[in-house]
Amino acid sequence: MKKILGFVCAATVALCCAFSFAGCGSAQVEYKISEDGTYYILSGVSGNQMALKECVIASEYDDGEHGSLPVTRIGSDAFVGCTSLTSVNIPSSITHIGARAFAYTKISSIEIPDSVTYIADSAFGACKVLKSVVIPSSVTYIGPFAFAYCSSLESVTVNAQVSEIYTSTFRGKYTFTESDVYSDAVLSSVTLPVTLEKIDIAALSYNPITDIYYGGTAAQWKEVKFCYYQSQASEDNPDEQEVVEVDLTDDEIASYMNQSYNARLSFYLLSSVVTVHCSDGTVVYSEGKATTHLS
Repeated sequence: MKKILGFVCAATVALCCAFSFAGCGSAQVEYKISEDGTYYILSGVSGNQMALKECVIASEYDDGEHGSLPVTRIGSDAFVGCTSLTSVNIPSSITHIGARAFAYTKISSIEIPDSVTYIADSAFGACKVLKSVVIPSSVTYIGPFAFAYCSSLESVTVNAQVSEIYTSTFRGKYTFTESDVYSDAVLSSVTLPVTLEKIDIAALSYNPITDIYYGGTAAQWKEVKFCYYQSQASEDNPDEQEVVEVDLTDDEIASYMNQSYNARLSFYLLSSVVTVHCSDGTVVYSEGKATTHLS
C-alpha cells in the first residue's frame, strides 16, 4: 500500500506539524490568534481529517500578520474527526487542552507536559486504544469525562495537585442488560494524590479496579468526601463545562450501595474487593464494608 507524506508549511513556524497520510487528500492543522493577540490556539484540522495519522504540534507559529508567538492552547474539538490519528507530540508551550480535543482518536499513548494546567471535559474521551496516562503535577483542573470510555486504559496516575475529581472522569465502557452490567474496560489501577478532598461517586464507574494508590495516610483517605456533581454550560465560554456540587444525604448515598458495589467508593465499580494503598497501611473494601490495616 502506498503512503503519501504531506507537509504543512507556514512562514516562520518554529516547529511545524509532521504528518503521515494514507488514502486520498491531505489534512492541515490550523492555528488562530487569541483574542488578546498574545498567543495562538490550535483550532482544528482542515481537509481530509481521516488522513491525519501523526502530528507534532507547533510550539510557535506566525500567521503572517501577528508575528511569531507561542502556541499555548489546543482548542475544543481540535482533532475531532481525525479518527486515524495514532500519535501526537504536545510541546511544553501548551497550558490548556480544550473540550473533546482528542476525543475518538486512536492515540495509544500520550505524554502530557508539565506546562499543562487545564484538561477540559471529554478531552481524551473514547480514545479506545489509549493504554495508560500520567497526569502531571502542574495540572490544576481535570474536567468531567476527560478520560471516559477509554476501553484499553490499564492504569492512571494522577499526580495533578487537584482537590476534586468530577463525574465520570475515568468512566469505563459498559453495557446494560435487564439483569446485570457488563464492561469491556480493563482499568484496574489508579493513583490518586494526597491533595484530593472530594471525588464524584461515579468518577471511576464501570471499571474492574482492584487497587487504588493514595499519597496520604489511611486517616486522610477516610476524610475524602464522596459526592455528586452536575455539569452545566459555562457562562463565560459555552464550549466549556462547569461543575456544580450537589449535596447528598446519607440515605441517598446508601441507596447507591449494595453488596455488589463498594461502600464509600464510586458506585458501579466491577471488582468485588478494592484495596486502597496508603502511606501507613491499607483500606480494603469488600461486600460494602471497609477494613483498615495499619502497618
